[in-house]
Amino acid sequence: MSDKIAVTLATFESHNHIVGDVERGVKLYERGSVQFTEDTNLGYVADIPEKNDHRRVMVQFSRDGQDIESFLCNKCAMRSNGAVCRHVVAAVLAIQSGIVETKLTLGKTASVTTTVTKANTAKAVGSGSLDVFATPMMIALMEQAACKCLADALADGRTSVGTQISVEHTAASPIGAKITATATVEYVFGRKVEFIVAANDGSGEIGKGRHTRIIVDEQRFMTKAGI
Repeated sequence: MSDKIAVTLATFESHNHIVGDVERGVKLYERGSVQFTEDTNLGYVADIPEKNDHRRVMVQFSRDGQDIESFLCNKCAMRSNGAVCRHVVAAVLAIQSGIVETKLTLGKTASVTTTVTKANTAKAVGSGSLDVFATPMMIALMEQAACKCLADALADGRTSVGTQISVEHTAASPIGAKITATATVEYVFGRKVEFIVAANDGSGEIGKGRHTRIIVDEQRFMTKAGI
């Protein structure tokens, strides 16, 4: 499964599981009522409504996002002997927004390039008073590189949105300099993809940091945004 970004039905089936629970988990997910949050220590915590009650599931993904590293269901833990139950299946599918099969792998990289002009200087965009490459423009270029890295790896109807970026802008680049930003996939957790990003102006590194993007369903995302 080296060509997949996310846990698949085959992944569930490769774990110890109760007969029929994978199919039942898919049906639970398809009701659209599973809610989840991300916890720094516990991973993802999901609540699954079922029969006027709620099941709580904790899930942690492997570093490459291709498997479930650990899981716990408060309903089935005592009787499943470590099996993936229907509630874990529903939780994982909700976290991923369904089955997402892609060509994205750890270490995948992409780069984009631009040239410093008066239009993308700090003075022009209002982030400073000098005619040097603006920090906001460097950040935008890094995000473009991350988008490019994901572009050929997502299923139809999927896209990614940036949720976090933390970078240092360590050197100034004058008008005429050629800037190249590179993004490299470092971690995949469900629908969340973390990148190492860097920028170079031909004379050396001018910026570096980390960037996070979330894979989303385009139509569902726009509907939630009220657009």
